[in-house]
Amino acid sequence: MSGPQQSDPRRFYELDSLRGVAALTVVFHHFSKICSPRVVHFIDRTPLRLLAAGHQAVILFFLLSGFVLTLPYKKNGRLNYGPFLLKRICRIYLPYLGALAFAILCDLHFSGPAKANDYWTHLTWSAPVTTSLVLQHILFLGNYDWSQFNTAFWSLVYEMRISLVFPFLALAVFRLRAVWVILSAAALSLAFYPLAILFSSILHLSSREAAINTTLTLHYAAFFLIGSLLAKHLHAISRWFARLTAFQASAIAVVSLALYGFSNASSIVQHFSIPGDLYDWGVAAGAIMLIVFAMNSRPFHRFLTSRTIHHLGQISYSLYLIHGTILFALIHTLLGRVPMGILLLIYLTVTLFVTEIFYRLIERPTMLLGRRLTAPRATLHPTESPLIVQPPA
Repeated sequence: MSGPQQSDPRRFYELDSLRGVAALTVVFHHFSKICSPRVVHFIDRTPLRLLAAGHQAVILFFLLSGFVLTLPYKKNGRLNYGPFLLKRICRIYLPYLGALAFAILCDLHFSGPAKANDYWTHLTWSAPVTTSLVLQHILFLGNYDWSQFNTAFWSLVYEMRISLVFPFLALAVFRLRAVWVILSAAALSLAFYPLAILFSSILHLSSREAAINTTLTLHYAAFFLIGSLLAKHLHAISRWFARLTAFQASAIAVVSLALYGFSNASSIVQHFSIPGDLYDWGVAAGAIMLIVFAMNSRPFHRFLTSRTIHHLGQISYSLYLIHGTILFALIHTLLGRVPMGILLLIYLTVTLFVTEIFYRLIERPTMLLGRRLTAPRATLHPTESPLIVQPPA
């Protein structure tokens, strides 16, 4: 059964870079958590919010994952489930284990009450390191405290869960018309909260948080679907963009940045009585256009493919994994002892330095390991029968 053979021979380096820029905004976002309320209030109501758009970056990551993971499927007409999953384990899970070990070591050394007197800083390194908590982080089991070792680890739980079923999501994208994919994504997103209420009632949970943490997987899977749909219709989207006038492109860019940066702003969310996670759709609309602009706008493409920004994209996953641990080490050692401006410079310098080391020693070798383990072989052993997911003829 053959699939679509619309191959995209080039690698989208600009999307690697876009992920790097987004990862850097997560770095700034978490630093803003320890700034004074006056500074946070100012950032939240000005364009500077785009520089500290942490949660927005995660939505962009999910869209990019759906897009990039679909490209081999679109090119080759099939996905071998076993090699796909093995490569995802090497790409996502093994570096995560390295970052987890680093975070645990720092927790053991710096454990104790944080000097910052706010709720957020007391969510990490505030409880004893126990065997059960470490095993839960390793195995992704149970409703454990995802932020206890590293405040950024929560999104990786959803990334790995969705990776387990992504080939089947991609199959649905290629079998269904675009309107049905969009409606399916909306249904998944809308279902997470009612299902959480249902599960918490059936299982007699004392808190809905455990159920919500599980059903949110459906909500975030919706953005993988939309990213996959973008990849499927890549050429049509490029043709549409090419027909835009300069004024139209500029207007869309402004609206996209506004949606991306401010859709989930507290000043907007507090006026409506709907689950806050549904505001992610406004963010996603802006993020989708950022992806489109990255691939089709010459000035933006030129910026993203510059040497420095592209390298930031290469190390973006390491940056995401490491920065929280560095930040909390500094919170426990330097917060209150040096001016915040100096602390920010130290934070950025140390984070980028350690990120570079982590990328070279952990992330890059595990990524290459995944490629070696899944490289095509000349012959297949008769007993091997990989699950192949194919689009329709």
